[in-house]
Amino acid sequence: MEQINTTSNKPAIKQAWLRILLFVLAFLFVYILAQGFSLLVTSQVFGVNIMDQAQTSLENSNLMLIKSISELIVLGFMVLLTFVFRKYIDRKSFVSMGYSIKGRYIDILMGISVGFVLISLGFFILKFAGHLNVESIIFNTNIVSYSFIFFFFAAMIEEIIFRGYILNNLLSSMKNKYLALSISAVLFALIHGLNPNLSILSMVNLFIAGLALGITYVYTKNLWFPIFLHVSWNYFQGPIFGFEVSGMDTVSIINQKVTGSDIITGGEFGFEGSIILTALLFGMIIITDFIYRKRVQ
Repeated sequence: MEQINTTSNKPAIKQAWLRILLFVLAFLFVYILAQGFSLLVTSQVFGVNIMDQAQTSLENSNLMLIKSISELIVLGFMVLLTFVFRKYIDRKSFVSMGYSIKGRYIDILMGISVGFVLISLGFFILKFAGHLNVESIIFNTNIVSYSFIFFFFAAMIEEIIFRGYILNNLLSSMKNKYLALSISAVLFALIHGLNPNLSILSMVNLFIAGLALGITYVYTKNLWFPIFLHVSWNYFQGPIFGFEVSGMDTVSIINQKVTGSDIITGGEFGFEGSIILTALLFGMIIITDFIYRKRVQ
């Protein structure tokens, strides 16, 4: 039987757009399958339905651990799917998507720092402008630890898909790297299109967030900055500062309430629907682009 040469630089499917289309279709199918399997496993093992929103109170914050296990199961499915596509369709290694860790510890630190700074700025701008009121602060070790684990796995899933596979393939086939980045950002925004309480501005911000998460990748082809920016962004936004994360509630240390125009506060979608975030993200993209462009010269 003839064997496939997976060491060849030539992909099994020449057209990058077709590889990406097949990957997205496979991703949607496998993601639904993975979600169903994880729900089955967690409900049988722990006797908890993680889709039941009534179980997400602070008193049941250990539910975040169960959600983390569920997300780990989904991540396993996504890694397997991407590994198969990389090896047999792209004919490249999984690691070559950008998982080399050597010399990338500064990227990890920068990713965490940028996410923290952006959310902190947004929180205090809203507070001092009179649009945010802190109702209570309740420190909970489970929230701090389990939420980080959950959002790490969630970020890994999205970065494997959108930066690791899709943007990687676009960059390898397009001369204009910024156009490639923009296409990946559009897909990133569209996949969140079914999130609750979505507005036009939040959709725009999701697109800009896709640019922010991918801007370093066009220079480095490395995933550690976007992974930890993504983790830090969601973690500080939801479990720490108490915003909704892309329209979804999370248990949090700070319990707060926003008032005023949804354009300013983001409304029920959370800070990701705020015009303040739009400005902060544009500033972050400009600064990050300048720093990483200098690093690769």
